[in-house]
Amino acid sequence: MNDIPLASLSLTHVNYDPSDPISYLCAWLALAPQALCVIYVTLIWATREIEILLMFVGQLGSGIVNVALKRIIKEERPKRTEQAISFRSSQRSFQF
Repeated sequence: MNDIPLASLSLTHVNYDPSDPISYLCAWLALAPQALCVIYVTLIWATREIEILLMFVGQLGSGIVNVALKRIIKEERPKRTEQAISFRSSQRSFQF
């Protein structure tokens, strides 16, 4: 691999290649899960609707189950083909 010096996004510890603008954009997009948590908590607090709470609990629960199963099973990832759908995408569609 190339030994490109990486920079750290000052808001987080996400490393990116400072010479690549797409890398900088991806470093900011890595903050999307944290932004979603803030949005969920704000909506739950402001509206107090059960549907939003259930969506937030479902998304958190799905992520926790995903991490737990990965640590329990510890299988090698299959070879990726062009037609393959990622597990995260199929997991999100199942949740909804």
